[in-house]
Amino acid sequence: MGKKLIATDFDGTFYRNRALDPADLAAVAAWRAAGGLFGFVTGRGVDFFDTAKKEGLEADFFVLYNGALLADGAGKTLKEYLIGRDTFAALYGVFRAMPDVKSCDTPDERPFYHQYYARFETPEEALAAAEEANRIFGDRVTAFVNGEHVNIGRKGSGKTQGVFDALEYFGLPADAAAVFGDDYNDLDMIVTHNGWAVDTARPAVLEKAPHVCRSVGEAALTLLDR
Repeated sequence: MGKKLIATDFDGTFYRNRALDPADLAAVAAWRAAGGLFGFVTGRGVDFFDTAKKEGLEADFFVLYNGALLADGAGKTLKEYLIGRDTFAALYGVFRAMPDVKSCDTPDERPFYHQYYARFETPEEALAAAEEANRIFGDRVTAFVNGEHVNIGRKGSGKTQGVFDALEYFGLPADAAAVFGDDYNDLDMIVTHNGWAVDTARPAVLEKAPHVCRSVGEAALTLLDR
């Protein structure tokens, strides 16, 4: 088994059509039984721990907030990247003034945040807003797009780095990860880690992904045979 760790996006990649595929779950169980590590790399926050518990999902690690937080399988924080309140408030000032924004985070009294969030009507509007955020705040943060959602994390964070952080934690080399995704915020991770897009991914992701698979489970079983 050349790869030692699977890191997969959740929504649209492992969780498709609002359901989990029993075949994927069985393949992941076989992967872990053979000694492989498995985890999720998602834009969701710490509420994802409740989702995983509700769905009966077991993992060896979680990369949340698009890479801003790495946690072990029990939910213990191992590493995190935080945005200061001043930057968070400045982002709010820019996003609330955007004519196409449907909702966006409002600062509270916390001194630090894992990510800033805004939602738009279409992915195209979200991409344009993310480009503007990167133009204005690119020395401090990086904006990622997932469908019509914009997630902004501290510069240096991201799903790509989150996978590197997980590999480092487990003492594995940089090429030991098999990564999977479907959306814009997965693309850099897929390309950097020579990973897979599922065949229902966005066209822009399918075009640039080194590999394409029908499902995470199918690919996991193929990797087990190598």
